[in-house]
Amino acid sequence: MKRFAIVITVIAAFLMGACSSESKFPVATGKANIRALNGVKTSSEVAFLIEERNLGTLGYRQISGINSYDDLSYNFNFDVLYAGDLEPQRVASVFVDIIKDLEYIFVLTGTLADPSILIWETVEREFSGTETVFEARFAHIADSLGSVDYYFAAPDVDPVAGEEVGTLVFGEILPSIDFEGGEYVLTITESGMPDQVLYESGTTTFGATNQFIISSFDGDANTFAPFLVRAVTAGVDSAGSSITMPDINYPPTAEFVNGSLAIDTVDIYEDALLSSQIVADHAYKDVSAELELSLEDNPVFYTPATLLSPVLIDDVVEFFTGIRGRVVAYGPADNLQIRTYVPDRRTIETSAKLHIFNAAINFDFLSIYAVEADSTIEDTAPARVGLQSGSPATVINLEEGSFDIYITQSLEEEILAGPIRIDVVYGDVLGGMIFDTDDPAVLEFNFLPDNP
Repeated sequence: MKRFAIVITVIAAFLMGACSSESKFPVATGKANIRALNGVKTSSEVAFLIEERNLGTLGYRQISGINSYDDLSYNFNFDVLYAGDLEPQRVASVFVDIIKDLEYIFVLTGTLADPSILIWETVEREFSGTETVFEARFAHIADSLGSVDYYFAAPDVDPVAGEEVGTLVFGEILPSIDFEGGEYVLTITESGMPDQVLYESGTTTFGATNQFIISSFDGDANTFAPFLVRAVTAGVDSAGSSITMPDINYPPTAEFVNGSLAIDTVDIYEDALLSSQIVADHAYKDVSAELELSLEDNPVFYTPATLLSPVLIDDVVEFFTGIRGRVVAYGPADNLQIRTYVPDRRTIETSAKLHIFNAAINFDFLSIYAVEADSTIEDTAPARVGLQSGSPATVINLEEGSFDIYITQSLEEEILAGPIRIDVVYGDVLGGMIFDTDDPAVLEFNFLPDNP
């Protein structure tokens, strides 16, 4: 009995000690909403993590969906994968004590080599569904802009000093403001100078009972506009969607490529009367200058060079505001047409980019190989397989080094073009096009001027 009593005493002491130890652990009292925004214009996709759990993968200007977590303390991390690496690298971390009923947005800015994390906080809000207003918070993460004024008003209302919604410097976000649902234009001007317009959106509709963060971003090589704005959805019902608001003063552009061996040399007109010529003497494989397009449908008419008939192609080109597109004449003589696409020209820090369009028609599907210089493609997986005639390949990401490019018929190793030697470093962007030749069994690969 005595021994049994001693054992009971020891167990009781252990349990009391355990309870005392557990009482030192933090106890959650509620939850907070967590999300991230990628503001690094030279980034590839970035993984956002709480501790080591991935909460989303974000491209430039993208925001993650909301995740709810207990009001405890966490490390928040951003990871990226460099081309050629097997494991991602951690580029930024921050330790935060989370407070319940707040929404946190972790904004990655700067460069991947020298990043910073901004933390925007706000009190959670839920609409009942009967309100006629939406909530907007205005932010500024275009690091090439200085101090600026934001004007947010109905269409055709010019900026007037004193009527700005706020003045911001890089990294700032304004407190929330309610607006009646409807159509609005955002104008950004130099601080204190409403006549010095730096950015102007088109008319954008904002629905009631929504929450938005309306933020500036730097432009990139995919547009001539130096800045653009996105209205990213916020609030507990947000799924990470956004409204892109390009600068209305920068129309879309397109360069024209003659990609059809059958079409010979042509002229291109923009009207059915063939009175307004936009490209002259457009020979096979030629690339035109970049031409401004309207935001409406842009008719194009191809005729043999110096002749007004027959009309070889009669079609319409359409791109969104600010986009730098490409228009490719394509196909055999009895089925001439145009194909449009938007090359990804944006430089990133984690790889070199290779973008390829297949304008050839002598093979339905092609494989693209990118192997180390002086290597063969034998027993090597292609970088892209099944590249259809008349289509662009998704971007091929390459590590730094020397590579040979080969082109074969899909899933075969008989070489149709190559080797084409390239030497690349991170940040390079190369673009090219595959063309037919007079020999139907041989293809030609050309890098395009002003790549990609």
